[in-house]
Parts: sequence; structure tokens; C-alpha cells
Amino acid sequence: MPSSPLRARTGSRLAAWAVLAAGALAIPVGCETVRPAGPAEPHDTAGRPDVVHRASDPGTPPTPPGRHAIRRGNYVFYHDFELDKSDPLFAELEALPDQVLGELGLPPTTGIVQVFLFDTRDRYNQYLKSSPLFRGLPPRRAYFITEKRAGGDELKVFTWMGDHLRTDLRHELTHALLHSVLKDVPIWLDEGLAGYFELPPEQDGVNPQHLELIRRGPFQPNLARLERLKDVAEMQQPEYREAWAWVHLMLRSSPAAKRVLLDYLQVMRTTDKPGPLAPRLREALPELDEALFDYLTRLELPRVRPAGARY
Repeated sequence: MPSSPLRARTGSRLAAWAVLAAGALAIPVGCETVRPAGPAEPHDTAGRPDVVHRASDPGTPPTPPGRHAIRRGNYVFYHDFELDKSDPLFAELEALPDQVLGELGLPPTTGIVQVFLFDTRDRYNQYLKSSPLFRGLPPRRAYFITEKRAGGDELKVFTWMGDHLRTDLRHELTHALLHSVLKDVPIWLDEGLAGYFELPPEQDGVNPQHLELIRRGPFQPNLARLERLKDVAEMQQPEYREAWAWVHLMLRSSPAAKRVLLDYLQVMRTTDKPGPLAPRLREALPELDEALFDYLTRLELPRVRPAGARY
């Protein structure tokens, strides 16, 4: 798991807002969440980025990486090539459950996430094309899948080695952690939280690409509309940015706003139909849109590390 290019590239992306904005326009959605299909899932949203839930296929699927396995915390990394077990990224990901579940006031998870790492993009894409798990799904850099099994759902992440690895693993593993302790997560909130925690801890959830494009405008937030979205076709880049913005507002603007989010997540520990969040948030922030605009105007970028700095 090469660390230097990843960390150097991550640092350089924070160097200039203009470069960041241009990059954001060129970068496609990198992950996919697949939900299991079947009569037990009437609210199925198969194909939405970034969480995929699928019933296990009765046939014999192609074989994903599995020649070697590394167990770190809540994860088992499967790979067919040599990995540097001392890479700091392993330790960072091992600490992710405490970061995500701790900040959100959720209980520790006992779930194990299987992470399948392909050494090249070509091998990864070949597997996606041949595996029934991904039939009919668009190409993505990474997928999170919950696969139905008799003994309980299996949580799986699929991706390939590259400069995107750190961000995509943090994003997909955030999905896995949330789905391991909650009954379900509304699509917008699932993506907003994953977008928040995909960033290194020192960035405090601030996504410079999202922030610059929002400030550039036009930006017309509508949380009630966001909460009505059910299909991946409705969740485009502006919706991803808005979802991130609402999550950051709740987690960082005021204790009252954060309490609304934390209480809402507790509801989802016992039900997959928590109801809308907007009316609850409006009790803490009566003028929602104005509060979001004001917050994003004042939000500061994290301090930039020197070029080439290792995390």
C-alpha cells in the first residue's frame, strides 16, 4: 500500500482554491453503495452511490482478491499482491471507528468489514463486469456492499490501489460503520456523513472543493427536498455538496444543532423510518437556509501542510 504518493497528492490538493475548484468539476463520483434486492427490502435503492446491498447470488461468482489477508481492527484486507503492513494508512483506518462512532455518539461496532483490494484498475473493472453482485451498476472507483447471508449481513468494500485510495477507503468504511450499528440511513445523510469523514482528521471535515463551489454559486439549499430523494439519479454533485454542508453545519456550528443530529441517529438505531430531520433542526436553527449560508461564509479552510508532508 504505497503511502508517499497518496499523502503527497493529498497535501498538494489543498494548496490552491482555484486548482481545487477545477479538480472538483473533473472528478466523478468515486463510490457506490448497493443495497440488497428482494422482497424483504421494499425500500430498496439498489445502484445508489455509495452503498450497495445485494442478496447473495446462488451461482458461483468470480473470485475477488484473497491470496493474502491482513486483519486490522474491524477490517480484514484481502489482496493478491504485497502490501506494506507498516503503512500508516492501516493505523489511520483502524482508528476510524472511534472517530466516526465516537463523534456521532453511537455504540462501538462488532461488525467486521471485508476490504478487497485490487492491484490495478483493469483487474478491478474486470471483476465488476464479471461478478453478478455488480450487474447493471455503473462503473465506480469503489463500492460498499452489504450482502445478505443467513447468519447476518456481510459488509464488503471493493476498490483498487491508486491515489484515490485513502479518501475512498475512509468514505466507504464510514458507510460500513454506519450500517453496522443503524437500521438504515437516509441517502442524503449517508452521503453527507461519508463525505465528512472521508477527509483526514486534521481537516475537521472541511472539503475545500465543496466549499469553493458552493461559495461560487449558485447555491440554493433545500433540506426538505434533499430528504425526499430516494433514487441515485436524483443525487447529483450539487446534492452531494449540499448533504456535506448540512452535516458540517450540524456537527460544527453549535451544540444545539449537533444534538439534533445525534438524537436523530439514535432514533435510527431502532427504526429504518426515522421521519424527516428538517423540522427537528429548525427548532435549533429557526432560519435554516440563512444559518447555513452564514455558517459556510465563516467556515475556514484547514491549515495547509507543507508540500510532500506525510500524515
